[in-house]
Amino acid sequence: MKRLIILPALLCLLWTGCKPAHPAKVAMDPSFEPNKVNAVLITPVVSSIGQGQDPKRQSESIVNASLMELLGQRTDYKFVSPEQFKMAIARGDLASDWAAFKESWTTRHQMNKEFFQKLHLELTTDAVLVPLVYLWNKDEADYRESATSSATQVGVTLTLVDPTTGTILWEASDENYKEAVRSEDRTTIQSAGIDRRIAGKTELGRDMYAAPPYEDVVSLVLKSLVDALPKRGSAQ
Repeated sequence: MKRLIILPALLCLLWTGCKPAHPAKVAMDPSFEPNKVNAVLITPVVSSIGQGQDPKRQSESIVNASLMELLGQRTDYKFVSPEQFKMAIARGDLASDWAAFKESWTTRHQMNKEFFQKLHLELTTDAVLVPLVYLWNKDEADYRESATSSATQVGVTLTLVDPTTGTILWEASDENYKEAVRSEDRTTIQSAGIDRRIAGKTELGRDMYAAPPYEDVVSLVLKSLVDALPKRGSAQ
């Protein structure tokens, strides 16, 4: 496999006082020419999050919905939906190959060139975009404690693959988080002469101190990744 060039997304971290870059990491094959890529097939979201931590597979459904919405705002590529991907998998009887790829990708980040070449025979596109969720966590602080806050964390990698060779053309990873209001600002009530913290409520009746919804953090992460996808038509 050709070596990827690590782009300077992290270089600013070397300078004191510089904020973390988003995306956190971007790499690109030096031979990748975005202007030669038109149709991009999107695979269903691959998630390395265990069933116990994510029983409803929200790491797949939420990321998929947000990603498709953001990609729809890009007009320089023609994006082919995951539904078309699933149809190609069924047509080529590639379900076991897809399952094997997901296992190797989530555990070892290992590319399976043969799978993409088989897929290309069923559905011809210039590239395939594979979204991977590797971080999906909510840290709920005890509302009775002060100087603490609940937080939601999400991490995603987008990988653009040449289906004819299995070469990674471009890859970017990012993670972000959002915190709830810190618990020192909680409403208190007095009971038996003792001040007790209680869960604060917003106007919508939600607990303002709970970890923020996953959707809020997913949009932050995916926006930085989709924006980082090289633009067609720009000077190369």
